[in-house]
Amino acid sequence: MTEKKIYSAFISSAFNSLRDERNTVINNLLDFRVLPIGMEHFTVSTTGEFSDIEELIDDSDFFIVLLGSAYGSCDENGVSWTEREYLYALTRKKPILAIICDELSANLNKNEFELSEDELKQLRFCKSISFAREITEEFSIKTIMGQFFNSLIFSKCIGWTRIDDINKNQKALEQWNSDHKVYDLSGIWYHVHLSDDDDEYIRIGTIKIEQDFSPNNYQHLTASGENYSIIDYDTKTQEFSENEMKKTKFVGDYTLQENGEIFGIYNAHRFFKDGRFSEWEIEKGRKRGIHDFSIDVYSDTTERISGEFHDEAPSPKFGNIFLFRNKLERNAFILKHRGHIINQRQGDRHDDRHELQSDYKSG
Repeated sequence: MTEKKIYSAFISSAFNSLRDERNTVINNLLDFRVLPIGMEHFTVSTTGEFSDIEELIDDSDFFIVLLGSAYGSCDENGVSWTEREYLYALTRKKPILAIICDELSANLNKNEFELSEDELKQLRFCKSISFAREITEEFSIKTIMGQFFNSLIFSKCIGWTRIDDINKNQKALEQWNSDHKVYDLSGIWYHVHLSDDDDEYIRIGTIKIEQDFSPNNYQHLTASGENYSIIDYDTKTQEFSENEMKKTKFVGDYTLQENGEIFGIYNAHRFFKDGRFSEWEIEKGRKRGIHDFSIDVYSDTTERISGEFHDEAPSPKFGNIFLFRNKLERNAFILKHRGHIINQRQGDRHDDRHELQSDYKSG
């Protein structure tokens, strides 16, 4: 799904000279499949002033300035249009190639009194460009341009893309998204931790999975989540109440395989709520662990993830973890597999309340 790009270069120079050099630059740009852009190809609007030129430079990937002996026509501040274009390209951080042409080279070794005011301005402008390359018998325009373009990383340039290439790539991406929809795991999940060895161990919470769902990056996942123990279940709202006196937060980094296996390391730490409302203190010690998930790659989409967690020392624990897109489905799953524990807890709390009320009345 790689797009074919065409790149462009803005050519800046005094208009009334360097015609041969400009033609040579244009021909060599075409050899590099770079589109030449010069002001002789455009008409600057009477209202746009320099903003029209700025827009053309913005749209170009590279900036080439040809330096001859003439400073050229100037704006109201006495700055040549060529220098203004160069200074603007600098501010836009464009890759710049500056070429000192033969007629300017001849002035480099002359005394200043031999030069006109216009030539002196051009000489000062040239000397301000420390990286300018001078044309010699050994280094022709073609050689200088070749070295410049061979050193560029074209992938970092924006370029231009044919609209039919964009449409083809868009269709290919849409097909890829459809084929890999089951691997799109990004978003909020509702989870439950259970243990086969301890029916009383039930912790619930949320996990946020972040994923760049694209052909090159979709297999890398990061997740952040938290979990609580369950206090009660409200049959009317179908919601569990969570023990907010303590909670565990964790973050993880995972790799998604083509077969639907997901493996990664998580770091967790537990928080305890102190006497101040909504503030938390970190318990001593933190722990790491392993998550080993799997998804059904033969499904049309992923609505559930199942796996195992392995806490490391100092408090090693092993168990199962289940993730659901829908909270009510998660809650129904808990009631199906641990409903007897929830009912027992609610019954115990009811008995405790009844005993307290009896003690109060007898007192």
